[in-house]
Amino acid sequence: MEVNEAIEKRRSIRKFIDKEVDEKLIKKIINSARLAPSAKNRQPWLFKITTKEEKDKIANLMIEYDKNNPSTSSSISYTANAIKQASELIIVLYEKDDFWKEYDLLSIGAAIENMLLEAESLALSTLWIGDTKYINKEICKELGINKYDIISAVAVGYKNQDPKPRPRKTMDEILI
Repeated sequence: MEVNEAIEKRRSIRKFIDKEVDEKLIKKIINSARLAPSAKNRQPWLFKITTKEEKDKIANLMIEYDKNNPSTSSSISYTANAIKQASELIIVLYEKDDFWKEYDLLSIGAAIENMLLEAESLALSTLWIGDTKYINKEICKELGINKYDIISAVAVGYKNQDPKPRPRKTMDEILI
């Protein structure tokens, strides 16, 4: 698959079929993240491939948070249910460094984009998840990784939906 084709075809998937993803493919996705460019070549990213039990526990923690904090985001439980359906959940972390934080977050974004495009090229589907921020400490405690900060998570699996492309700004709207 050509890069441009992967960029154009990639969609955020929230419904997955019940089919396991081979661990070799997950590692290939993470290897693509490892190869991303990073500011000052810091490579600030770390990844945790969760077990099914950890994945489901994280989803349940998100649902519980949503019940107790209905004003934060109406999509937290929806995202949690997508996590439960996905075969895999990769937690994206970094070791906090306030001096480099801006550069590190940009670099981690590039790594995540590589993951999403690699998954697309492997006929896998993904959901880039930011709602983990609401329960960052709880997830770290559950996974025993309190030394790190969670930036995001990526659910990976085989899609059970075919969403249409979301609206995008035109070139005229983004060029100054």
